Amino acid sequence: MRLLCVVILSVTLFCWSQYVRGQGAALPINYERKFSKVELRADFRYLRSILEQEHPGVNWYTSKESMNIAFEDAYKKIADEMTEKDFGLLLKPLVAKIRCGHTDLRFSPETRKWERAKNRSFVLPLGFFIQGDRLFIARNESNDASLVLGSEVLEIEGNTAGKILRTLRKYLPADGYGEAFKDATLEAGFFDEYYLSVFGGKEKYQFSIKNAQGEVKSQILEFKPRVPTGNRPPRLSKEDETQRRLTRLRGLSFPKEVASTALLRISSFSYDDYESFLMTHERFFQEIEQNHAANLIIDLRQNSGGNHEIALDLMKYLMDSTFVLTSHAEAPVMIPSFILNNDVEEQDASRAFSERIVKKCGEGTYCLNVPSVGKHKPYEQYRFKGNLYILIGEQTFSAASSFVASLKEQRKSTLVGRETGGGEAGCNGGIISTVVLPATKLRLQFPHFRITTAVKAPNIGRGVIPNVNVEYTIQERLNKADLELEKTYELIRSAEISKLGH
Repeated sequence: MRLLCVVILSVTLFCWSQYVRGQGAALPINYERKFSKVELRADFRYLRSILEQEHPGVNWYTSKESMNIAFEDAYKKIADEMTEKDFGLLLKPLVAKIRCGHTDLRFSPETRKWERAKNRSFVLPLGFFIQGDRLFIARNESNDASLVLGSEVLEIEGNTAGKILRTLRKYLPADGYGEAFKDATLEAGFFDEYYLSVFGGKEKYQFSIKNAQGEVKSQILEFKPRVPTGNRPPRLSKEDETQRRLTRLRGLSFPKEVASTALLRISSFSYDDYESFLMTHERFFQEIEQNHAANLIIDLRQNSGGNHEIALDLMKYLMDSTFVLTSHAEAPVMIPSFILNNDVEEQDASRAFSERIVKKCGEGTYCLNVPSVGKHKPYEQYRFKGNLYILIGEQTFSAASSFVASLKEQRKSTLVGRETGGGEAGCNGGIISTVVLPATKLRLQFPHFRITTAVKAPNIGRGVIPNVNVEYTIQERLNKADLELEKTYELIRSAEISKLGH
C-alpha cells in the first residue's frame, strides 16, 4: 500500500511558474485578480489552523514560539489587496520554516498557467551548478557561444550569487536544517522557476562573469535556443517506453572493474507502477547469489522516495535478524477537518482515513495501522550476507532516506557520498493531501503522519551522514565523473588486498 513517505521529488519541488522554452503562444485569461484583505486574512487563518492543529511535525524542527512569531509577522504583512501570486510569495517562506520536505505551498493551476505563458520570453540563458553561495555555468543557451562552462557567475541583474541563493532557499521546502536538498532542487531544473517568481523576468539579463583566469566581465545575455540537428528518434511502442522507464528506475549489473561485485541501481521506489516489485527483488537477489557476489553496491543517489513497501521488501534481503524500517507513524488527529469539509483536491486521502487504516494509539495520538510499521523478519532465501555499500546524496529523500537511516542503524554497511536530503530521524508523510485555500485557491501540500526510523540517537535535524564523504570540483561535475562509484571500487579492492595480507 502506497502510504508511507510516498510523495517524490517532482511533487515536492516548487511548481509555481513552470514554463515552456520558446515563444509565440497567446496569453490565457489574466488570473492576476486581486483579493481583499478580508479574503486574504480568512485564507491565512485557515492555513494557520491546519498547520498548528493537524500537521504532524510543525514544531519538530522549529519551536512553537518561533512559529508563532513567524505567523504573526506574516499576518501583519497582508496588504489591503494582493494577487494570489503575491500572497503565495508571502506565505511560502512561512510554510518552509516548518522544515518539512513534504509540506509545500503551490499556486492554483490557473495561475501556474498564466505565469507559464507570461514567462515564455523571460527564460534565463544559463543553467548553474551550485557550490555553497556560488554559481557556476553548467549550461549555456545564450547568444554568446564563447562562454566557457564552469565560469563563475558573480551577479545577475546586480544581485550577487550569494544574495540570490540565500533568498531562493527561503522559499524551498526541505527536511531539517540542511541546505543541500534545496540546492539540488534548484540544480534539477527549478532555478529558473524560483528566480522568475521571486526576482522577476526579462528578455535580456545582465551577468557579471569571472573566467578561469580570474578576469571579470559584465555581459548582457539573452536566451537563444540551439537549432536541433539530425532527425528525431522514432516514437517508441508502449512496451518499449515502459521498459525504458523501468530501466531508468532500477537495474542490476556486475561491473568488470571489480571482482565478485553486484551493482543495484534504484533511482526511485516507484517501479510497482509497472511491475511486481516482489518478483523483481527476488529475481535480482537470485541473480546476485548465482553470480557469487561477495560485495553489493546499492546506488540511491537519485532516489527521492516512493512506495515504502518497496523499501521494506528490499530490506528483507539485506538483514540478518528481526528489524525495523519504520518505528512509528503518528498523527495528531484521527481525520483532518479539511477532509471532513471536503476541501481536499485529491480525494484518495479522504478514502485512506478509516478505522482500518488509522487507529488511536495514545492520548491525542493516532497511528497509521499498516504492516510496514514495526518489526519484520528477513527472507531466508537469496538473502545477501556479504559486504554492503550504499551510495547516497542530497537527492536521497523521503522513503529512500528512511531506508538508509534504518539500514545503517541495524546492519553493518558502508555509506559513500554526501548527506541525504531526507532526515535521518524520519519524515512527515504517510498520507499526503492537497488542501485548497477557499478564496485564493492556493494549494497547501500537507502530510498527515510523522514517520520515524529505527535510529535511536537524538534528532539533530540532519540527514544520514555517510561513512565516506565525497565532494566534487566544478570541473569533475562538468566531466560527469562518478567519484562515489570510483571510491567504492577502491574500498572493495583495498578490502580484498587486506584479506590477502592476513
